[in-house]
Amino acid sequence: MTKDGDSKTDAAYQLLRREILAARLPADTALRPTALKASYGLSWTPVREALARLEAERLVVYRRNRGFAVAPVSSAELDDLQRARQAIELPLLKEAIENGDAEWEATLVAAHHRLIRCTLPVDDPSDETLSQWENLHAAFHQTLLSAAVSKWLLRFQAQIHEQLQRHHRVLAILPVFKNKQADAQEAFAALRNAMSPAHHTELLHAVLDRDVDRALILMAEHAGTTMDVFERTSAVQEQLAQRKALKSDKDAKPLKAEKGAPAVRKPASPATKGASPTTRKQASKKRAA
Repeated sequence: MTKDGDSKTDAAYQLLRREILAARLPADTALRPTALKASYGLSWTPVREALARLEAERLVVYRRNRGFAVAPVSSAELDDLQRARQAIELPLLKEAIENGDAEWEATLVAAHHRLIRCTLPVDDPSDETLSQWENLHAAFHQTLLSAAVSKWLLRFQAQIHEQLQRHHRVLAILPVFKNKQADAQEAFAALRNAMSPAHHTELLHAVLDRDVDRALILMAEHAGTTMDVFERTSAVQEQLAQRKALKSDKDAKPLKAEKGAPAVRKPASPATKGASPTTRKQASKKRAA
């Protein structure tokens, strides 16, 4: 491929990747070349190469006879990613604390400063604010672990973090923003707690003090706060689904006549209106026959 072709492929890759991670291309969305060309002005060859790269990162899936689609999200995969995060991040954090130098500390303090000065998405639930917070949050965690010596674990951690970010956005954050019911207040409070600068400040202090044990505990607790948001959000959505189902069942039931109410008589047809009882009876028999 030419240099120009490489640049077009990379541009298509970066664009589609951003759209998927931000859930602007929702999970399970079909990625048809004609639609992508119309929406983003991308031609087929760069799109094909970009989709192959995204498939390797598990952000895109290929389905036989159906083509490419945005990778699905699920509670089961979120739980799996969470366990993978714990298995990889905790050893990396220990390595980083043991190997980090003064320059690493200064970079980490700067990343923390930028993060805590950022507007929290719970105070301004716009896509722009959420994306900015996610980027600064990711930068803090990447800097935190960057002094670790295992480059392969760092690569795996970066991939897991991006998948978690997409799952968090789709399954926990956006449902809280969209749900205005009173039942969602606990989920909203849990989200505010998960995004609180206090967690990152405590973690920063433990790391700068080279207190490995405390830092590992705080990191594990921090990871658990987002799962708390997801669990509370899921509970709210389940309650809303049950209410909707009950309402549908109630609306579908036929109304029963009140006890003692007079029976509603069927109006007579034009042919029998005004006729004698005998004539109406005969007409009724003919219709039945």
